[in-house]
Amino acid sequence: MGQARQTRAYGEWASPIPASALAEGARKIEQICLDGDVITWIEMRPDEGGRSAVMRWSPGGAATDVLPRWFDARTTVNSYGGGAMASRGGVLVFTQYSADAFPKTRDQRVHRQDPGALPVPITPPVAASYADLEIDPAQGVVYAVMEETNVVTNGQPTQSLIALDLAAKAPPRILAQGSDFYAAPRLSPDGRKLAWITWNYPSMPWEGTELWVADIDPSGALRNPHKVAGAPAAHVDPMLNPVLQRLMRFSDEAVVQPLWSPAGRLHAVSDRVEVNGDRWANICRAEDGRLAPVTREAAEFAGPAWQLGGSSYGFVSETEVVAAMSRNGTWTLVRVNTETGETQLVDTPFSSIEHLHIGNGAAVFVGASFTAPAAIYRMDLATGETELVRATRPALDEDVQACIRAPRSITFRSGPDGAGQSHAFHYAPLNPHFEAPEEEKPPVIVVIHGGPTGAAKPALDLTIPFFTSRGFAVLDVNYRGSTGFGRSFRRAIYGGWGKVDVEDCLGAVAALVRDGKADPHRVLSRGGSSGGYTTLALATFTDLLSAAASYYGISNLEMIARVTDKLEAHYAELLLGPYPSASKLFRERSPLFHAERIDCPIILFQGTEDPVVPPKQARVLIDEMKARGLPHAYEFYEAESHGFRRTSSIVGSVEEELSFYGMILGFTPDGPLKAPQLRNRGDADT
Repeated sequence: MGQARQTRAYGEWASPIPASALAEGARKIEQICLDGDVITWIEMRPDEGGRSAVMRWSPGGAATDVLPRWFDARTTVNSYGGGAMASRGGVLVFTQYSADAFPKTRDQRVHRQDPGALPVPITPPVAASYADLEIDPAQGVVYAVMEETNVVTNGQPTQSLIALDLAAKAPPRILAQGSDFYAAPRLSPDGRKLAWITWNYPSMPWEGTELWVADIDPSGALRNPHKVAGAPAAHVDPMLNPVLQRLMRFSDEAVVQPLWSPAGRLHAVSDRVEVNGDRWANICRAEDGRLAPVTREAAEFAGPAWQLGGSSYGFVSETEVVAAMSRNGTWTLVRVNTETGETQLVDTPFSSIEHLHIGNGAAVFVGASFTAPAAIYRMDLATGETELVRATRPALDEDVQACIRAPRSITFRSGPDGAGQSHAFHYAPLNPHFEAPEEEKPPVIVVIHGGPTGAAKPALDLTIPFFTSRGFAVLDVNYRGSTGFGRSFRRAIYGGWGKVDVEDCLGAVAALVRDGKADPHRVLSRGGSSGGYTTLALATFTDLLSAAASYYGISNLEMIARVTDKLEAHYAELLLGPYPSASKLFRERSPLFHAERIDCPIILFQGTEDPVVPPKQARVLIDEMKARGLPHAYEFYEAESHGFRRTSSIVGSVEEELSFYGMILGFTPDGPLKAPQLRNRGDADT
């Protein structure tokens, strides 16, 4: 007979998932490269202080470390990085990240490593960083995006498209310049052409970009550069946000991931494809100087390009592509006939597919499901057999697995008139050893993804069962503005940031309460970056929350409009309006300027080296809450940036968050936990 379940209040259940399990022995795959049958990848390791290690695997062999421990393959281009390495013919090139070497920057020199040798730098010691590397063995160069910290254009570090000498005998050579951003230099199979992506302020890479192609002459220079895609809008509504109008007059097409077919035909993913009255990011092919759709699906074949080096499709042959496709919040693998555009579902257990590469009859990707953690897999496309290459965490034992279940996908009406429609994943409390008193409803944590151009991740994040196994319900919300639901849904947040996302969180909770699956008096929220902002907005502009946890969240929208990273220098204006002319709206939506309305205790977590949401964003709100006597707690983590990478930060923050919820809701979480210092609680100051 099974063990009898204990009756204990929600939040107090004993969980087999300690906070340490969220980071210890875990790793995050940041990039994959295929070099023949050899798979090379970058994995971030919290146990090594967040170092990004390079590993290599070949069929029949074991995964091995490529670099000594003092190398860290990580780029700071656009702050979010990506595309920090490339491998071809056994030669590895990567961008090194190390301690301060130059004023206001990091050592970001590109290194080359030959088999059996130590890495050697191939770029000079200057204040520049490099990303999106592409090796051209015939020319003996590496194509890359260069970002120069001390050379400023439009108030931000200058980017160029460059060629680096693989032999380190010549300085970097600028191939293209003049645009604010460059990405994805991709060499044609015959080595005679180069394609790349570019865009200018105030655009973002998921809104308006241009696809360019040029011939490579024998000297290595680019000749006859011409634009293939990225035309301005035919009509611009004069009533739109002026920032959005400027973007649309630059390019009204988001083109990403240029890729050449085996015969040298250029393809890319573009959101100009219209299906069922909306626009979707589909695979297209360059024909007669323009992009023509290959697929016409009400689905997305690429996510938002927050990082460089993205890859979500690849060629099996001239007439077949294997691609990752997102529909209704989850990803699938599909085969695409490039002549007919027909798509055929590939049966896999995965709901999340990232870093997809195709080569030698195999698909290599990071796959995950709601019940299984991410791992690198190699799928034989002829047989469908899938081989595990690298797990991202130790195997989950039976007790942990028993506390994990796929969520229920819900769609609900939202907004003041109920005209809006949004989506969420609902995770119910789950622990086979416990049940709650019969009349009790569970507290619910509203999880708010970052971006806001992003999406709730359709994959196992052990943080969620960390809470649900203790008796919390979790709502992971795809509010208006999220990706994967078409361009209209993504753009619905423009002008409404801090309003429509808040409305959708209110609507998600109301739907759960109507179903009798949550306690309306015990609602919590957690979010990072812009998700942290929405969490703070919920705490300030609604009476929904009992407590809030903000991870590197934005408290002052005016400050983020003035000081943030290069990629997002004008992003807040796109989401709200031109600054400073719309400064009134920025202040209206900023929690900092309405701290007297904060309706619940808040805990803040912040990295001291965050270039996207600088630490001052947290400090000014802390000072305001102190002055007003509002209950709060906070923790600053040294050497952490935008997103925590170290085991101590990841574990410590979630322990303090859970302890904080217990303090506010009046229960004692199970197990030893690091407790935060709660200030201004009145009778219970600690």
